Amino acid sequence: MTNLTRALEAMFTIGVAGLLWVLASFPIVTLGPATAALATVMAEWDENGPPPVWSTFWSGFRRHFRQSLWLGLLATIAILLLSVDLAYGLRAEDAPMRAVVLIAAIVGTLAVGGTLTFAFPVMISYPGPWRRTLRNAALFAAAYPLTTITGLIGLGVASVSVMIVPAVLPVVAGVEAWLVSRLTRRVFARFLARQEAAQAKTVPVV
Repeated sequence: MTNLTRALEAMFTIGVAGLLWVLASFPIVTLGPATAALATVMAEWDENGPPPVWSTFWSGFRRHFRQSLWLGLLATIAILLLSVDLAYGLRAEDAPMRAVVLIAAIVGTLAVGGTLTFAFPVMISYPGPWRRTLRNAALFAAAYPLTTITGLIGLGVASVSVMIVPAVLPVVAGVEAWLVSRLTRRVFARFLARQEAAQAKTVPVV
C-alpha cells in the first residue's frame, strides 16, 4: 500500500468516524456512547491501518453504551456547573468570593478536562466499573501532565475551529479523537513498560 493510499484511507476513516459521531450524538443524551464508539475506532487503528469504520463504531457503541452513557451525563453536569462558576467569576464584578469561585472553576475545569482526556481511552483499554475508570483516568491525567495539556490544547483548538466554521465538526471530531488516541496510547505503553520493569525487579532469582 502506497503512502498516498494510506493517507487517503486515514482521511476517509477520520471523516466517516467523525460523521458517525455527529449522527450518534444528535439526541445529546447519547454523546457518551458516541464518543466511546469513536474512541473504539481510533483504539483499534494499528500499524496495519484503520479498522472497518462502520462495524467497529457501532460495536463500540453497543459494547460501552451503559457505562459511557453515565459517564457522558456526569461530564455534562460537571461542565454545566463549571460553566456557571466561570461565568460568575468572570462577569460578577465586586461580587463576594468572586476570585475564589473563579480559581476553583479554573482548577475544576482543568481537572475535569484532563480526566475526560483519558476517560474513554481508559474505558476501552482497561474495562472496569465506571468509578474505577474515572479514578484511573484522573490518575493518568495527573501522572502525565504534558499529555493532558496537549490533549486540552487540541480540544481548545478544535472547539474554536467549530465555532468559526461549524460545518467542519465531523472532521474536527475525528482528528481530535485520533490525536487523543495516539497521545494516550503512548502513555499506556510507558505505563505497561514501567509495570513490567517493576515486576521484573520483584521476581526472585533462582
